[in-house]
Amino acid sequence: MLAGILYGIGAALLQSISYICSAAFIARFNCGAVAHLSLTHLLIGAVSLLALPLLWHPAAVHLDRYWLPLLAAAFCYLVGQLSLYQAIRHSLASRVSPLLGLKVLVLALMGTFWFAEQYQALQWAGVGLCVLCAFWLSASGGRISSRALLWVIAACIGYALSDLSILYLMRAFDQLALLHAAGLSVALVYILCGLGSLLLWPRLKERGLLLHSAPAALSWLAGMLFLFACFAEIGVVFGGIVQSSRGLISIALALLLSLAGWRFAETLPPARVFWQRLAASVLMLGAIGLFSLGAD
Repeated sequence: MLAGILYGIGAALLQSISYICSAAFIARFNCGAVAHLSLTHLLIGAVSLLALPLLWHPAAVHLDRYWLPLLAAAFCYLVGQLSLYQAIRHSLASRVSPLLGLKVLVLALMGTFWFAEQYQALQWAGVGLCVLCAFWLSASGGRISSRALLWVIAACIGYALSDLSILYLMRAFDQLALLHAAGLSVALVYILCGLGSLLLWPRLKERGLLLHSAPAALSWLAGMLFLFACFAEIGVVFGGIVQSSRGLISIALALLLSLAGWRFAETLPPARVFWQRLAASVLMLGAIGLFSLGAD
């Protein structure tokens, strides 16, 4: 369980870095969400294709065992990612990122009503506390716009469906070591996403910005490797709760970048907001602990 938690925290850190890089890219080049999504995933797809020979295993030949979760993971992920970029266009990255903790509630409800899974009272308390912290972290220092909130909800649904598909995809490679299975699954999903982005290439006016999207692309790809391993180790709901620490991490990174005088950094929050965020971060750790206790 500890390994799964550490994988989840690593994923949260790398995703937070990617969010900030994406927000800076969009602000610097006034780039649309679709164009940025296409550019980053063209790079991610290319890197995944280059890594595929190193990750290859004969189990990947049996496409009939995993083609459906592979397609579902890629498509639902792209829907979620596009929705997230739209949310970032209408609000600050450090305000949007914590609300992705709502995905935990979506996953728990799907598990209960779709897969007939049963969670203990402590686990539901952990889910509820995670959602509460997500709203508290996001609302500290100001409210998110209704348009951005709707895009966040759409992103959570897309990501939740993708996460469940990832779990089924990795089961097709259960004879491999965990990180090997995660790496192979990541490569296959993002090669597919890259091919989808390639269809938009002829209409892209921002082709010259491809390399400028590398920081967001590479940090996201590394984060996905950790995330896939996290889900395989502790499940998508518990993994989602651990992953929700990205809200706190995004706020901490925004604070550090602001103190360092980074051009695209957000302004420093007042002391009252800082203490609110600190209290919410402690509660987020409590949510991880509650779900962990309920799982024992």
